[in-house]
Amino acid sequence: MGREARLRRSATQRFIQDYPRCCFCAGLRSAATREHMPPKSLFDGSHRPDKLVMPACDECNRGTSTADLTAAIVSRWAYDASQAENLDHGRLARRIRRQAPELADEWVKYADPIHTFNGRQHLRKYGVPVPNDAAIVTIGPHTIRQLNLFAHKAALALYFEHFRQPLAGNAAYCAFWKTKEDYMAGGIPQKLLDMLPEYATLMQGRWDEREIFEYRYAMNRKDGLFGFFARLRRGLFVSGFAVIKAKHVPAGDNDWVSPGDLLKLIDTPRFEKKL
Repeated sequence: MGREARLRRSATQRFIQDYPRCCFCAGLRSAATREHMPPKSLFDGSHRPDKLVMPACDECNRGTSTADLTAAIVSRWAYDASQAENLDHGRLARRIRRQAPELADEWVKYADPIHTFNGRQHLRKYGVPVPNDAAIVTIGPHTIRQLNLFAHKAALALYFEHFRQPLAGNAAYCAFWKTKEDYMAGGIPQKLLDMLPEYATLMQGRWDEREIFEYRYAMNRKDGLFGFFARLRRGLFVSGFAVIKAKHVPAGDNDWVSPGDLLKLIDTPRFEKKL
Protein backbone atom coordinates (compact mmCIF):
# COMPACT_ATOMS: atom_id res chain seq x y z
CA MET A 1 0.00 0.00 0.00
CA GLY A 2 1.44 3.38 -1.05
CA ARG A 3 1.90 6.34 1.27
CA GLU A 4 -1.04 8.28 -0.22
CA ALA A 5 -3.35 5.28 0.16
CA ARG A 6 -2.22 4.82 3.78
CA LEU A 7 -2.92 8.47 4.52
CA ARG A 8 -6.43 8.22 3.01
CA ARG A 9 -7.14 5.09 5.01
CA SER A 10 -5.86 6.72 8.19
CA ALA A 11 -8.01 9.83 7.59
CA THR A 12 -11.06 7.64 7.02
CA GLN A 13 -10.39 5.64 10.18
CA ARG A 14 -10.05 8.80 12.25
CA PHE A 15 -13.22 10.25 10.73
CA ILE A 16 -15.24 7.11 11.44
CA GLN A 17 -13.91 7.03 14.98
CA ASP A 18 -15.28 10.55 15.47
CA TYR A 19 -18.54 9.84 13.61
CA PRO A 20 -19.30 6.12 13.92
CA ARG A 21 -22.90 6.13 12.64
CA CYS A 22 -24.05 6.54 9.04
CA CYS A 23 -25.76 9.87 8.40
CA PHE A 24 -27.85 8.51 5.50
CA CYS A 25 -29.87 5.90 7.43
CA ALA A 26 -30.55 7.87 10.61
CA GLY A 27 -27.52 6.23 12.24
CA LEU A 28 -29.11 2.78 12.08
CA ARG A 29 -25.92 1.25 10.66
CA SER A 30 -22.26 1.76 11.45
CA ALA A 31 -20.23 4.04 9.21
CA ALA A 32 -17.70 2.24 7.03
CA THR A 33 -16.40 5.03 4.80
CA ARG A 34 -16.35 8.76 4.13
CA GLU A 35 -18.92 9.83 1.54
CA HIS A 36 -18.43 13.00 -0.51
CA MET A 37 -21.42 15.26 -1.06
CA PRO A 38 -21.58 16.51 -3.69
CA PRO A 39 -19.87 13.49 -5.27
CA LYS A 40 -16.46 13.65 -6.90
CA SER A 41 -18.04 12.93 -10.28
CA LEU A 42 -19.68 16.39 -10.22
CA PHE A 43 -16.30 18.10 -10.53
CA ASP A 44 -13.95 18.51 -13.47
CA GLY A 45 -11.90 15.36 -13.79
CA SER A 46 -13.50 14.09 -10.55
CA HIS A 47 -11.07 16.36 -8.69
CA ARG A 48 -12.44 18.22 -5.65
CA PRO A 49 -11.30 19.55 -2.27
CA ASP A 50 -11.46 16.97 0.51
CA LYS A 51 -14.21 18.86 2.31
CA LEU A 52 -17.93 18.21 2.80
CA VAL A 53 -17.53 14.55 3.73
CA MET A 54 -20.01 12.48 5.70
CA PRO A 55 -19.97 9.09 7.44
CA ALA A 56 -21.71 6.40 5.39
CA CYS A 57 -22.37 2.70 5.75
CA ASP A 58 -21.63 0.34 2.87
CA GLU A 59 -25.33 -0.08 2.09
CA CYS A 60 -26.00 3.64 1.69
CA ASN A 61 -22.74 4.17 -0.19
CA ARG A 62 -23.52 1.49 -2.77
CA GLY A 63 -27.26 2.13 -2.86
CA THR A 64 -26.87 5.78 -3.88
CA SER A 65 -23.94 5.49 -6.32
CA THR A 66 -26.19 5.54 -9.40
CA ALA A 67 -28.04 8.58 -8.03
CA ASP A 68 -24.72 10.40 -7.60
CA LEU A 69 -23.69 9.54 -11.15
CA THR A 70 -27.06 10.61 -12.55
CA ALA A 71 -26.86 14.00 -10.85
CA ALA A 72 -23.29 14.50 -12.10
CA ILE A 73 -24.39 13.85 -15.68
CA VAL A 74 -27.63 15.88 -15.61
CA SER A 75 -25.78 18.84 -14.08
CA ARG A 76 -23.58 18.93 -17.20
CA TRP A 77 -26.46 19.15 -19.67
CA ALA A 78 -25.91 22.55 -21.26
CA TYR A 79 -26.22 23.93 -24.79
CA ASP A 80 -22.85 25.68 -24.52
CA ALA A 81 -20.87 23.04 -22.62
CA SER A 82 -17.10 23.38 -22.60
CA GLN A 83 -14.76 20.79 -24.06
CA ALA A 84 -13.85 19.64 -20.54
CA GLU A 85 -17.52 19.24 -19.64
CA ASN A 86 -18.15 17.23 -22.80
CA LEU A 87 -15.18 14.97 -22.10
CA ASP A 88 -16.35 14.36 -18.53
CA HIS A 89 -19.89 13.81 -19.74
CA GLY A 90 -18.76 11.18 -22.21
CA ARG A 91 -16.74 9.36 -19.53
CA LEU A 92 -19.63 9.44 -17.05
CA ALA A 93 -22.16 8.39 -19.69
CA ARG A 94 -20.09 5.29 -20.42
CA ARG A 95 -20.14 4.49 -16.72
CA ILE A 96 -23.92 4.87 -16.53
CA ARG A 97 -24.29 2.66 -19.59
CA ARG A 98 -22.48 -0.12 -17.71
CA GLN A 99 -23.98 0.55 -14.29
CA ALA A 100 -27.60 1.43 -15.16
CA PRO A 101 -28.28 0.95 -18.89
CA GLU A 102 -31.99 1.66 -18.42
CA LEU A 103 -31.10 5.31 -17.72
CA ALA A 104 -29.02 5.71 -20.88
CA ASP A 105 -31.80 4.08 -22.92
CA GLU A 106 -34.38 6.44 -21.41
CA TRP A 107 -32.36 9.54 -22.29
CA VAL A 108 -32.24 8.70 -26.01
CA LYS A 109 -35.67 7.08 -26.22
CA TYR A 110 -37.06 9.90 -28.38
CA ALA A 111 -33.90 10.98 -30.19
CA ASP A 112 -35.42 10.79 -33.67
CA PRO A 113 -35.69 14.04 -35.72
CA ILE A 114 -39.43 14.54 -35.18
CA HIS A 115 -39.33 14.20 -31.38
CA THR A 116 -36.17 16.32 -31.23
CA PHE A 117 -37.82 19.12 -33.22
CA ASN A 118 -40.98 18.97 -31.09
CA GLY A 119 -38.87 18.99 -27.93
CA ARG A 120 -37.03 22.13 -28.99
CA GLN A 121 -40.32 23.83 -29.82
CA HIS A 122 -41.78 22.85 -26.45
CA LEU A 123 -38.83 24.35 -24.58
CA ARG A 124 -38.93 27.56 -26.64
CA LYS A 125 -42.62 27.90 -25.81
CA TYR A 126 -41.62 28.17 -22.15
CA GLY A 127 -38.88 30.70 -22.76
CA VAL A 128 -35.87 28.38 -23.05
CA PRO A 129 -33.48 29.61 -25.81
CA VAL A 130 -32.66 26.29 -27.50
CA PRO A 131 -30.15 26.27 -30.40
CA ASN A 132 -31.33 24.71 -33.65
CA ASP A 133 -28.80 21.89 -33.38
CA ALA A 134 -29.37 21.12 -29.69
CA ALA A 135 -29.99 17.51 -28.73
CA ILE A 136 -33.03 16.73 -26.62
CA VAL A 137 -32.82 14.31 -23.70
CA THR A 138 -35.80 12.54 -22.16
CA ILE A 139 -36.12 12.67 -18.38
CA GLY A 140 -38.41 9.77 -17.59
CA PRO A 141 -39.31 7.73 -14.49
CA HIS A 142 -35.89 6.03 -14.15
CA THR A 143 -34.07 9.37 -14.14
CA ILE A 144 -36.66 11.00 -11.89
CA ARG A 145 -36.30 8.23 -9.29
CA GLN A 146 -32.53 8.67 -9.20
CA LEU A 147 -32.69 12.46 -8.96
CA ASN A 148 -35.29 12.25 -6.18
CA LEU A 149 -32.98 9.87 -4.34
CA PHE A 150 -30.02 12.20 -4.87
CA ALA A 151 -31.95 15.24 -3.60
CA HIS A 152 -32.90 13.44 -0.39
CA LYS A 153 -29.34 12.21 0.08
CA ALA A 154 -28.09 15.78 -0.31
CA ALA A 155 -30.53 16.97 2.36
CA LEU A 156 -29.27 14.37 4.84
CA ALA A 157 -25.65 15.16 3.98
CA LEU A 158 -25.94 18.92 4.44
CA TYR A 159 -27.91 18.45 7.65
CA PHE A 160 -24.98 16.42 8.97
CA GLU A 161 -22.49 19.02 7.75
CA HIS A 162 -24.10 21.71 9.90
CA PHE A 163 -25.28 19.68 12.91
CA ARG A 164 -22.45 17.10 12.95
CA GLN A 165 -24.87 14.28 13.67
CA PRO A 166 -27.31 12.19 11.60
CA LEU A 167 -30.90 13.32 11.28
CA ALA A 168 -32.61 11.01 13.77
CA GLY A 169 -35.23 8.40 12.98
CA ASN A 170 -38.07 10.31 14.69
CA ALA A 171 -37.41 13.35 12.48
CA ALA A 172 -38.72 14.10 9.00
CA TYR A 173 -37.34 15.74 5.87
CA CYS A 174 -38.24 16.51 2.29
CA ALA A 175 -36.23 17.31 -0.84
CA PHE A 176 -36.81 18.45 -4.41
CA TRP A 177 -34.85 19.00 -7.62
CA LYS A 178 -35.22 21.14 -10.71
CA THR A 179 -33.27 21.58 -13.93
CA LYS A 180 -32.14 24.91 -15.34
CA GLU A 181 -35.12 24.83 -17.73
CA ASP A 182 -37.49 24.95 -14.76
CA TYR A 183 -36.06 28.33 -13.75
CA MET A 184 -35.42 29.69 -17.24
CA ALA A 185 -38.56 31.80 -17.54
CA GLY A 186 -39.14 33.15 -14.03
CA GLY A 187 -35.75 32.63 -12.43
CA ILE A 188 -35.16 31.25 -8.96
CA PRO A 189 -37.97 32.47 -6.66
CA GLN A 190 -36.70 35.33 -4.54
CA LYS A 191 -38.96 34.19 -1.71
CA LEU A 192 -37.01 30.94 -1.51
CA LEU A 193 -33.66 32.73 -1.46
CA ASP A 194 -34.87 35.12 1.23
CA MET A 195 -35.72 32.14 3.45
CA LEU A 196 -32.10 30.93 3.25
CA PRO A 197 -29.78 33.83 4.07
CA GLU A 198 -26.54 31.93 4.77
CA TYR A 199 -24.13 31.08 1.94
CA ALA A 200 -21.59 28.27 1.56
CA THR A 201 -19.55 26.53 -1.09
CA LEU A 202 -16.69 24.05 -1.31
CA MET A 203 -13.33 25.67 -0.56
CA GLN A 204 -9.86 24.59 0.52
CA GLY A 205 -7.38 27.43 0.87
CA ARG A 206 -7.47 29.30 -2.44
CA TRP A 207 -9.25 26.40 -4.12
CA ASP A 208 -12.80 27.66 -4.63
CA GLU A 209 -15.42 25.52 -6.39
CA ARG A 210 -18.35 27.95 -6.27
CA GLU A 211 -18.74 27.72 -10.06
CA ILE A 212 -19.41 24.01 -9.68
CA PHE A 213 -21.31 23.90 -6.39
CA GLU A 214 -22.78 26.46 -4.01
CA TYR A 215 -25.72 26.59 -1.66
CA ARG A 216 -27.75 28.81 0.62
CA TYR A 217 -29.14 27.60 3.91
CA ALA A 218 -30.85 28.45 7.18
CA MET A 219 -30.80 26.58 10.46
CA ASN A 220 -32.07 26.71 14.01
CA ARG A 221 -29.86 24.62 16.30
CA LYS A 222 -32.20 24.86 19.25
CA ASP A 223 -35.18 23.46 17.38
CA GLY A 224 -33.19 21.33 14.91
CA LEU A 225 -34.58 23.02 11.81
CA PHE A 226 -32.66 23.12 8.56
CA GLY A 227 -33.28 24.21 4.96
CA PHE A 228 -31.08 24.61 1.89
CA PHE A 229 -31.04 25.42 -1.81
CA ALA A 230 -28.06 24.21 -3.86
CA ARG A 231 -26.82 24.73 -7.42
CA LEU A 232 -24.83 21.95 -9.08
CA ARG A 233 -22.90 23.26 -12.06
CA ARG A 234 -25.34 25.05 -14.38
CA GLY A 235 -27.89 22.32 -14.90
CA LEU A 236 -29.28 21.00 -11.62
CA PHE A 237 -30.77 22.59 -8.50
CA VAL A 238 -31.62 20.77 -5.26
CA SER A 239 -33.48 21.98 -2.19
CA GLY A 240 -34.67 20.43 1.04
CA PHE A 241 -35.92 20.95 4.60
CA ALA A 242 -35.64 18.95 7.83
CA VAL A 243 -37.35 18.98 11.23
CA ILE A 244 -36.17 16.91 14.19
CA LYS A 245 -39.74 16.16 15.28
CA ALA A 246 -41.96 14.63 12.62
CA LYS A 247 -45.06 15.67 14.57
CA HIS A 248 -44.47 19.22 13.33
CA VAL A 249 -45.05 18.17 9.72
CA PRO A 250 -48.47 19.32 8.44
CA ALA A 251 -50.99 16.49 8.35
CA GLY A 252 -51.48 15.01 4.90
CA ASP A 253 -48.22 16.41 3.49
CA ASN A 254 -46.81 13.35 1.72
CA ASP A 255 -43.60 15.05 0.61
CA TRP A 256 -41.99 14.42 4.02
CA VAL A 257 -40.25 11.10 4.71
CA SER A 258 -38.41 9.39 7.54
CA PRO A 259 -34.58 9.69 7.61
CA GLY A 260 -34.22 5.91 7.87
CA ASP A 261 -36.04 5.30 4.60
CA LEU A 262 -33.56 6.78 2.11
CA LEU A 263 -32.82 3.56 0.21
CA LYS A 264 -36.52 2.64 0.13
CA LEU A 265 -37.37 5.77 -1.87
CA ILE A 266 -36.08 4.31 -5.13
CA ASP A 267 -38.87 1.70 -5.01
CA THR A 268 -41.62 4.09 -3.90
CA PRO A 269 -44.08 4.58 -6.82
CA ARG A 270 -44.71 8.27 -6.15
CA PHE A 271 -41.00 8.96 -6.58
CA GLU A 272 -41.36 8.12 -10.26
CA LYS A 273 -42.77 11.64 -10.54
CA LYS A 274 -41.02 14.93 -10.01
CA LEU A 275 -41.93 16.23 -6.55
